[in-house]
Amino acid sequence: MSHGQPIESLIRVETLPHEAVVVIRGGPITVAKIVEHSLRQQAVFTYRGEPMVAISVDLTIEGWSIERILRERMWSRSNYATNTAGELRSAGYELVATSAAPHYSVVLPAASPGAAADFLGHFGPMLVNEFRQRRR
Repeated sequence: MSHGQPIESLIRVETLPHEAVVVIRGGPITVAKIVEHSLRQQAVFTYRGEPMVAISVDLTIEGWSIERILRERMWSRSNYATNTAGELRSAGYELVATSAAPHYSVVLPAASPGAAADFLGHFGPMLVNEFRQRRR
């Protein structure tokens, strides 16, 4: 029996372009952080009646460029990494449009170091967020 809140009421209906860039938040981007965040997500939300093991990302969907995401959504983050929605879907990951745009949840197979390492293996090198600010 699941104890989290069903996420279905927070899912947006939109078409996800194959070429949309998936931006993963940094600071730091590590296996341990992915496991920590996916455990937190599964404690709070369910998806299709099961604990939702997922990681939050932002996507370059309509109106959201990488620059805008870095400047407005990730201004406190030092680093980030990217891949495309198409590449992640081809690798078997489900991307769910949750909360407000450009936020998505990437569903992971497990909240484990192995699943986190596999997920991170699909991303390019760590990039520096040139729009980082210490305070707003």
